[in-house]
Amino acid sequence: MAIPAAAESRTTREPLHFDNVSDYLGAPERRFFGEGYKRARHRPAALTSGRDAATGAAPTVTGTAAVTYPADWSRKGAVDQKPHLSTIDVLLLGVQLTEALLAGHRGLTDEDFRGSWLRRVRIKAGAVPVEDDLDAVPVAASLTGERPSPDAGRTVSLVDAVVGALTVRVELDHPDVRRAPAPAPDAGRADRPFGAAHRQRRQSVEDVRVAPGRGRATAAVRLTAWDAAAAPGSGTEGGHQPSAGLIDAFVVALQLGQVLLYELDGVSRADSDTLWMRSTLLEASSPHRPPAAPDGGPHPVAAELRDATRLTTRRGETWRRADIAAELAGVSVVCSVAHRLPA
Repeated sequence: MAIPAAAESRTTREPLHFDNVSDYLGAPERRFFGEGYKRARHRPAALTSGRDAATGAAPTVTGTAAVTYPADWSRKGAVDQKPHLSTIDVLLLGVQLTEALLAGHRGLTDEDFRGSWLRRVRIKAGAVPVEDDLDAVPVAASLTGERPSPDAGRTVSLVDAVVGALTVRVELDHPDVRRAPAPAPDAGRADRPFGAAHRQRRQSVEDVRVAPGRGRATAAVRLTAWDAAAAPGSGTEGGHQPSAGLIDAFVVALQLGQVLLYELDGVSRADSDTLWMRSTLLEASSPHRPPAAPDGGPHPVAAELRDATRLTTRRGETWRRADIAAELAGVSVVCSVAHRLPA
């Protein structure tokens, strides 16, 4: 159980400015929110369709997923961090489970998914991180609700999924069709925004300015895409590509949030502990967003820390808890995080 530490006093400091977020956090190749998240591989396997065992009504899919990371996926100083199931892993697998579920229940085809888009995604962490048995993570999803979309001829399906110890609710806006069951889409295709296309995208966070109180930062973001990600693709939001997406907004928000958190407590990234996600809310206002292209930007972004609290546990450890809030290109992010501070 955590006990709030004594109230903190902030001294006014000079504003910070650097040309690129990597000037502060280090080379993106050595950071999870730089390039590390792109090195994970996801493979749902043996998905079985059925009905909810308790009610017999809600359509479900169950199975396992393999998530693999290279040993050097993220480094702090000279130390390789232990891989664990990440927010991005759960987002990708949550969308893939949603596609498999709706293909079987409503008969949605890949053409239907291409025009579908994510209105809202909420992810919650479990009591402990998922670090073991990443080659056979249990997954399940059920259709828990439907409502009319504001756009004629469309429906918003609510899908609740479990990936390991984490939960994710996906709200997908899609064509209002009902057909015979269709096969689940090929989740690993390179042109799928929530398959493998995120590996062929880059977010350059430039002109970073941190306010004197260290609670807010602004930046200009350039989004680039290449190969299969640089053209319209398949799967959810594939028909709207290349454009700014939920993963872009999330990794930009978390990088700016790291800067703010490290500055708030005077901690370097090399000396910091793992930043644990407690919950994440991603919301999009429209599927029509600015493009990701060689000249994609700059797009303004602002990030801030909310409810930043310093805690002391009964074991004498000091932790920082805060919400990172940001908005980029019509996608808002609120991510509740915590990390242990150096002794």
